[in-house]
Amino acid sequence: MLSQEPFLSMAYSPAYAEGDDDPREVEYIEIKVKSALHHTRLPYSPKPFYYSLNLYRGCRHGCPFCFARYTHWFLGFQNSFDFQRKIQVKVNLLEVLEEELSNPRRKREWVTLGAATDPYQPAEKKYGLARGAFRLLAKYGWPAVFSTKSDLVLRDLDVLGELARRSNAGVAMTLTTLDPALQKFLEPHAVPVARRLEALRQLKAHGIPCGIHLMPIIPFLTDREEAIESMVRTAAEMGVDYFVYNVLRLRGQVVKGYYYHVLQKFNGPAFEQTRKLYGSRPYPPEGYVAALYRKVKSLKEKWGYQNRWKGIFSDKQLELF
Repeated sequence: MLSQEPFLSMAYSPAYAEGDDDPREVEYIEIKVKSALHHTRLPYSPKPFYYSLNLYRGCRHGCPFCFARYTHWFLGFQNSFDFQRKIQVKVNLLEVLEEELSNPRRKREWVTLGAATDPYQPAEKKYGLARGAFRLLAKYGWPAVFSTKSDLVLRDLDVLGELARRSNAGVAMTLTTLDPALQKFLEPHAVPVARRLEALRQLKAHGIPCGIHLMPIIPFLTDREEAIESMVRTAAEMGVDYFVYNVLRLRGQVVKGYYYHVLQKFNGPAFEQTRKLYGSRPYPPEGYVAALYRKVKSLKEKWGYQNRWKGIFSDKQLELF
């Protein structure tokens, strides 16, 4: 039996329109913050620290497996669905960020965006925090890397190009599947995959280092060899500069409970298989993960794909990917 904690009591709601808000259910909450950059340790890297930067709290894409969903629980929201319908906007973030970037005592290290919330989710159309942040990073010469599920990134080709020239920049398009029907379940409010692939082509055409994040690979939904091969083939044919991946992490009961709740409605057999595979762990067993990563590695070799842009990644990290 699934836990009957409050965050499991909501009904699953499919997308109203791909990539767009539904004004009936989305609330943008403007807040002020005291800090923008957060120092974080990066495993396996000769650059042991980097800065994370999140422009928003919560994410409109509504991916049911998102590991960051638990953060809203700590903010006091008692419903896991609020992660995608009550978005906190850091309205003073650009002022705070400029103070931090211009501080001569602060060491210039990599800044990563998009780890917890997408910088180009629909709120960005109104607030422009991503564009402002990249303009500041370029102004002060800080390198940055980020991932997104939106082609809104094309709005800022000029700023990203300047950042790539002045310091360094990497843009990853996060893809979980190339199947439009499956995407509607996995990423209910994200823009269609075809638009993301076109965004990658335009980033490449403008000379901005870009890659694909196959994150996460989802057991019993996207881990079939043909699904992975289609993604590797896409990366090879498009000539993206890097391709990284990992397996689904179900961190804590907030994340696992919500994912199980919607997966059971979407695909009962996959739900039963997933529950058995994960048990009480946040990751699948080591044997499953090792076999999965060997599969991806062999497919990369088959298609002759090699990462050309390391950026924040080290050789040892890329070996893991």
